[in-house]
Amino acid sequence: MSHFFQTLHVDFSDGEFVKGKTILPHDVPFLKSAPFNLMAHFMTYRPQRYFWDAKKAGFNSVIVHFEAIDTADELEHVIDHAKSMGFQVGLAVSPETPLHSLGKFIAKVAIIQLMGIHPGAQGREFMPETYARVRELRNLSKNVIIIVDGGVKVGIAHNLAKDGADILVAGSAIVHAINPLKALEDLKADIKI
Repeated sequence: MSHFFQTLHVDFSDGEFVKGKTILPHDVPFLKSAPFNLMAHFMTYRPQRYFWDAKKAGFNSVIVHFEAIDTADELEHVIDHAKSMGFQVGLAVSPETPLHSLGKFIAKVAIIQLMGIHPGAQGREFMPETYARVRELRNLSKNVIIIVDGGVKVGIAHNLAKDGADILVAGSAIVHAINPLKALEDLKADIKI
């Protein structure tokens, strides 16, 4: 599988910020030996609670939700804390959050993850306004790594890559496919068209 992608993006939810609970970083110590760059996407309040376990499990990047942190000072602290641990830091942004509200934080993080769906459940339909959000974000920053998470499938992947997205997170399109390997091949080909 590692010849199809280099990064494994893992969602973590404790049932507070979004409904439903998933595994947490302490549940996946086996990932440390995986041949991937590991990204932890925290759909949680107080994501810093899980940073140490993520580090022990081999994660290189942490992505926290902009909407899950109450104040700019607290967000600054979370970002600084993650950087001090050696993480590449990202902010996930829900569809209804205007990008201008991120302000100075766009320059303080390496990654902005735009949600193509409302966070919290796999398999939701992609929100087409995400295309314009990718273009807007690329105009705001030429350097930030743009990830789109949610609803990514063939056709959508092509348009997102064309609009400036750097990394696409595809879950349902692969794991719910009859042939997951073919689904991966199709997504990879779609981006290159």
